[in-house]
Amino acid sequence: MIVRLDERISNMIAAGEVVTRPASALKEIIENAIDAGATKIDIDILDSGLKEIKVTDNGIGMDLSDLKKSFERHATSKIRTEYDLAHIFTLGFRGEAIPAIASVSKMTIKSKKENLDGNLVTYEGGRFVEAKPAALNQGTMVIINDLFYNVPARLKYIKSPQTELANIMEVCDSFILSNPKIAFKVTHEGNVLRQSFGHESYSELFKIVFGGSAANNLLTTSIHQDQIEITAYLGSPDYTKSRKNDIIIILNGRTIKNFLLSNAVVEGYHTRLMTNRYPVAVVDIKMDISLVDVNVHPQKREVKIQNEYQLAAMIRNLIRESFSQSTKNVSTEISSYQQISGFDYLINELELDYKENKTKIYQKSSEKLPPMDYIGQFSGTYLLFQNELGLYLIDQHAAAERIRYEIYYDKLGTKSPVKSLLIPELFEFRPTEETLIKENSEALTNIGITFEAAGHEGLFLKSLPIWLEDEDIHDFIQAILISLEQYKKLDLKDLRDNLSKSIACKGAIKANKALNNHEIQHLIESLRETQNPYYCPHGRPVIVYFSNSHIEHLFKRIV
Repeated sequence: MIVRLDERISNMIAAGEVVTRPASALKEIIENAIDAGATKIDIDILDSGLKEIKVTDNGIGMDLSDLKKSFERHATSKIRTEYDLAHIFTLGFRGEAIPAIASVSKMTIKSKKENLDGNLVTYEGGRFVEAKPAALNQGTMVIINDLFYNVPARLKYIKSPQTELANIMEVCDSFILSNPKIAFKVTHEGNVLRQSFGHESYSELFKIVFGGSAANNLLTTSIHQDQIEITAYLGSPDYTKSRKNDIIIILNGRTIKNFLLSNAVVEGYHTRLMTNRYPVAVVDIKMDISLVDVNVHPQKREVKIQNEYQLAAMIRNLIRESFSQSTKNVSTEISSYQQISGFDYLINELELDYKENKTKIYQKSSEKLPPMDYIGQFSGTYLLFQNELGLYLIDQHAAAERIRYEIYYDKLGTKSPVKSLLIPELFEFRPTEETLIKENSEALTNIGITFEAAGHEGLFLKSLPIWLEDEDIHDFIQAILISLEQYKKLDLKDLRDNLSKSIACKGAIKANKALNNHEIQHLIESLRETQNPYYCPHGRPVIVYFSNSHIEHLFKRIV
């Protein structure tokens, strides 16, 4: 027998998708406040959100009629027609959040419009309790008490209070970063955890959200192309995290989760990141709303983007080019007592000592490494150099990797001769992979790779670039497939990058290998010729520098 579910039960079912934890309930309420035009939002949390979540804004507010309707399922002020559904300008639009939250909590909403009296409406477990006048300033106050009090099964899956509070802070941080013109204040048990004032630069916002270290050497870059505007705020490669959570993607004002775009940010940092380390970055994207479908998930964090692969390529290339350019323009604000590694810090220290000592020791602006004398080898791996500024340690394996990487990267970018295979090699691809190879046969031929059908067995590899070693063929073909699967086109930059890394690592000088003076001299001269002598292709530092003052500080000669 089929029956129509009670509306309260329907709302509780919807709550299972929309309200999975305190942080998701908070997200929905903040979105409504932003849609209401708020310029100030206060968020007060008790017991990690399980006891109380209170959000107060100074938006346009609601009259009593709209306040009552807001608790009805699918009641919304955001859309009216099918056209509106395809052109959504607001963060919320489904009309599910408030009734869903009200069905699993004790919820009160107070609201006041300009020149009207304020009112409140209270629901408990999805049932109406009361509506009456209330005193408050223009805007809206939402109070959620005892979340999941009537759904014991849901409470079993709630994590520790620390975990729930951490998720709440991630939500608040994403809104602070995506809405720099809104003043936010976040408290927990009366203690202020975050506060912005609606007029900060992104450098200040990074300090508020990530801490002072993350804001050092912040790089801002932008591009406007094909009706897509991208502005990226990029943390220094020297400040990294173990997870991608601090890569914030903002699309038309909405913070989204998108693996392809987040991965494009990581790839944009190129070899400046260590393996399994991720940057702190905010990427703000503005594009035609008709190309974005936000109606694919109840929480609205996952969206469909029509030109997603083009967008990812734009982000990756913008970040790469910006970091390449930034190596020519380095800030000089750094402590003379700081141990450093990498390009920015090394040059900063040199310029700082130059200003302090009034001695011209750095002759050529184009020369990336200063003059220094070899004094020995440590642990069979690190080469020691010195000059009047201090001590330098160079990782011989990382240095050799960087040299070989740039040589091969340059070589792979030129049109090279092709060699035909005397005995074609059979490749058995999956159907989707074989289709990708066939659809991009012209692009593959341009780089010297040609395949020929092998009946029902797969494809024969007939030719390849003359520089490609036999042991690298399968890695190279796999790199081609990854590029085609991710970006729907052959990305020659990535192919060059991945293969150059592989060849460079295999043939580089190993650790614990003694070098004679001639080999060391050749290594340093070659390192000076590279574009980036400060990181190996995998993001590890090549050179670490200790200033004289830092060493004297370690030995307590100065304090």
